Amino acid sequence: RRELPDGGARPNAAQFKQLVVTALRDLHGEVGAALPVDVLTYEEKTLSAILRVISSGLVKLWSALTLLGFYQNRRCAFRVLQTSPFLLALSGNSRELVLD
Repeated sequence: RRELPDGGARPNAAQFKQLVVTALRDLHGEVGAALPVDVLTYEEKTLSAILRVISSGLVKLWSALTLLGFYQNRRCAFRVLQTSPFLLALSGNSRELVLD
């Protein structure tokens, strides 16, 4: 999830993908920018996304997003809420599951 502490423009899905690629390029160069990252879902209202990356690229992606501090000359931060090798595990939080 991306956070904008001082408000600012909210990127659409294409701009968000470009932001991820730029973060990878800034930290890891062209090799990082070539890392295959897919934006599976993106919610513009909450600035939340589900990203898919190969397991060997997780550390590069996570570090690039964590160290990115600005978007369009405004402060921003990324917060990783959950990781999983299985997409189905991201569909819900078992800690919030109500059993009857």
